[in-house]
Amino acid sequence: MPVCAICQHLSTPARAAAGTVGLLTNAPDMVASAVDTFESVGTDQHIIVHACPEHVVDVYRGRIEGIRMAWRLVGDTATPFRQNPAAVSASRA
Repeated sequence: MPVCAICQHLSTPARAAAGTVGLLTNAPDMVASAVDTFESVGTDQHIIVHACPEHVVDVYRGRIEGIRMAWRLVGDTATPFRQNPAAVSASRA
């Protein structure tokens, strides 16, 4: 089972990931752990990473510096560039 990329980024004990989440960040370790990468948005990269529920909530609430939820910020004109579509969650909700 994959571990949470945000746990690794924060150097906290790694928790099992419950799924994937779309994020905007320019943190090199987060970009390196991405299972999928989309276009850049400003200086940030739109990525998909494995994440635990606790950190998804923390990112959503703005508690983790330098990491934002991508779905809240990417406009309708964004054209995804998928490197590894098989690794992305089947859920688009």
